[in-house]
Amino acid sequence: MFDAITIGGATRDVFIKSASLDVHEADEPPFAIEACFPMGTKIDIDEMIFQTGGGATNAAATLALLGFKVATVSSVGQDPNGRDIADEFKRYGISDKFLQRDPDEQTAYSIIIVAGSGERTVLVYRGASRRLDPELVPWKKLRAKWFYLTSLGGDIGLCARILEHAEREGIRVAWNPGNGELRRGIAELEPLIRKVDVFNLNREEAAALTGIGTGNLNGIIGRLRGLPKRILLVTDGLNGTYAADAEGVRHCGIVDVPRQNTTGAGDAFGSGFVAGLLKRNDVDYALALGTLNATGVIQKMGAKRGLLTELPSEEEISKVAIKPWS
Repeated sequence: MFDAITIGGATRDVFIKSASLDVHEADEPPFAIEACFPMGTKIDIDEMIFQTGGGATNAAATLALLGFKVATVSSVGQDPNGRDIADEFKRYGISDKFLQRDPDEQTAYSIIIVAGSGERTVLVYRGASRRLDPELVPWKKLRAKWFYLTSLGGDIGLCARILEHAEREGIRVAWNPGNGELRRGIAELEPLIRKVDVFNLNREEAAALTGIGTGNLNGIIGRLRGLPKRILLVTDGLNGTYAADAEGVRHCGIVDVPRQNTTGAGDAFGSGFVAGLLKRNDVDYALALGTLNATGVIQKMGAKRGLLTELPSEEEISKVAIKPWS
């Protein structure tokens, strides 16, 4: 049995930074800033980094680095990028026994344009990651303490099947849905959310899902907190994270460090949170561990380079500020 099985996307990522990209305030909502570049020109790239990404592989890397036995259910193409992802699994000690290799699609690919502030825009080709075939999943072999479920490209039927399997096998589930799932709306997602132990999304996603304005955080949390079996997580960038469970709502602050890149920070937090529950089954410890994991990622280019490679000390855990919120 695995400690955790992560499920969702696997991508080849290229990160690019360029001083030529002009970051300025956006003219139209909902975006605060935007970067523009002139068409018909060549733009010098200051830094370019090739890595692998996707929510499922990012989460698996965290859990493997922290010493847990991990596998990933995902789909890649039968191409060099797919082979790179499989090779990286070996380097991290992630089992690839559930990795599907699609002969008809290329491996998913992302181009991440990073501004000096660390904010980014992602150009995504979904490719093989949108074609995870449930008939090729060896369901009887999917046994773990936890499933970490990420984007499935809006395939609600597959989500439901995964959650039904978890329920039968007594597997706990943390769900960080993608935009495809969230677009299905609260009415369709609510029965599924009730089957998960941890439901994790950011403030903007939570607002869109509930139809409540982003400024009304009390309303958003109030609408969602009773749905998951145990914990609702709402991440809010520089404002930290809110965790709601039967005991109330906690606020977890950030660790203030220079930010190079925010790509993968959400995956790092969510998977670090599950790692904390695997280690101690304590929400405060899990919040601190997730925060420290995300803190490492935002200081490096790429979604995996800054991940924790060992469990933090008690002194490091104590530096993360967690307090009741209302």
